[in-house]
Amino acid sequence: MSHLPRTPFRTDPKLQAFRGETRASASLHPLEKALLVITGAQLVFTSWALGTMHVWSQCISLGLAVVGFVIALINRRYTEEHAHEGEFKLIMWPKLIRFPLFWLGLGLLAYMLLQALNPAWIYAVNGGLPWLVPIDHLTWLPAGIEAPFNLMNAWRALMIYGSAWLLVCALWVGITRRSALQHLLTLIVANGAILALLGIIERVTSTYKILWFVDNSAPGTFFATFIYKNHAGAYFNLVFMLCVALAYWYFARGERRLERSNPAPVFAFFSAVIGVGVLLTFSRAATLLLIVFTLIAFIGFLVRCSVTRGDGRNPLIMGMLCAMFAVFVGLGAYSLNLDKSFDRLGKLMHEGKIDYSVSSRQTVLKAAWEMAEDNLVTGWGAGSFRYMFPTYQRNYPEISLLPGTNVQLGWQYAHNDYVQWLDEFGLIGAGLLLAMLACGIRHLWRHRIHQRPHLMFLSLGLCATLVHGWMDFPSHNPAILLLWCAVAVLTGRWAEMESRPRN
Repeated sequence: MSHLPRTPFRTDPKLQAFRGETRASASLHPLEKALLVITGAQLVFTSWALGTMHVWSQCISLGLAVVGFVIALINRRYTEEHAHEGEFKLIMWPKLIRFPLFWLGLGLLAYMLLQALNPAWIYAVNGGLPWLVPIDHLTWLPAGIEAPFNLMNAWRALMIYGSAWLLVCALWVGITRRSALQHLLTLIVANGAILALLGIIERVTSTYKILWFVDNSAPGTFFATFIYKNHAGAYFNLVFMLCVALAYWYFARGERRLERSNPAPVFAFFSAVIGVGVLLTFSRAATLLLIVFTLIAFIGFLVRCSVTRGDGRNPLIMGMLCAMFAVFVGLGAYSLNLDKSFDRLGKLMHEGKIDYSVSSRQTVLKAAWEMAEDNLVTGWGAGSFRYMFPTYQRNYPEISLLPGTNVQLGWQYAHNDYVQWLDEFGLIGAGLLLAMLACGIRHLWRHRIHQRPHLMFLSLGLCATLVHGWMDFPSHNPAILLLWCAVAVLTGRWAEMESRPRN
């Protein structure tokens, strides 16, 4: 009885291999599943923990990143259950050693460590007034500022960037199957849709507290769980573009396989919810980027449908999906008064000179650039902007006092990621960041992502966040930084997997 004959309901593994079904039928390795759980928990947690802008949440994020990194480096023993090629042992660390971003990221962290260990100033408060006290230091090494950890300093910045580096390395080494990365991307999209829906409900109920119970120092500037609405806009824009990429991939796969149904409509619905959420953040930059991306995606979809034959494509279903999407967005715009988003967008495009929020940022950018020029090579130290910038802020009274009041203004960020990186890291640190970006672009180009529309959509989403960084500081929000890094490395792994020859 233990040796039952094969029946028509049992498929021979060799026959599955001949059909090309073996990769689909093999289950994920337990360590890969564990990595998905840890990294998924980290990415979900950072978005719910108020954007991970506080010390407690950043410590938890670092802990999860360390656990994920360790799991990714554990050698794996595969059996026929996980790989139909047979039993074998997979050594993980060689892939990490060959990963350029491992060494570049390690170099950046070492550079930040030097700045932390070699402070040139001490931040002190005397009589309620902040001061920078110069101290002896090694002038031939990069220097930083000694400041309270709970506010911001080089050690805290090292913790934030270290979490991102560990996450990138863990995903690059530990994700070996396309289904694994798709599970993680789907989790990100589902979490983003829930957060967007939560933000919409907050707008409808006109609450002045985050999640209806967390106090916010500036009511009306938050959305969902994000303290700053522009950060919410950047986060949801990236998730929206990720959602469109997955919807397209499932749609194209359904056509190839002549599937009667697939998850594409679900992702289309999620994209509608997230798109309305972006508009309701009232972030002008995010709204502009959403419009541009949606137009590009729509044109690309029409071109794709016009140049390819889809035998499995049902015109009625496609029309119904488009109609449902349009009706959902239209009803949301009508009932939730989305004209405010476009009014603010028009103000950005036509009245920038009289909008204080725009003109003040232009002045801050000018002062921040002067700050960078004074220490261009090595920078002032990681996490030092908020302490050194007041020295240059004094030269511009229009950004020192709130117009019409005697309220002193403090600028913790330059509202431009690139200039602030120059301020804090100098050309050396910024050069390492640029080298990482160049390695990523080279990898994607080598694997011909321009021939894969879903990967192009993912890349456009990453580019949108980079463009947003010129108008604000999304990368200084740990939740956005970690999400961007995760999507970037998963895009690279997906491109690498799809360029491999198949049996």
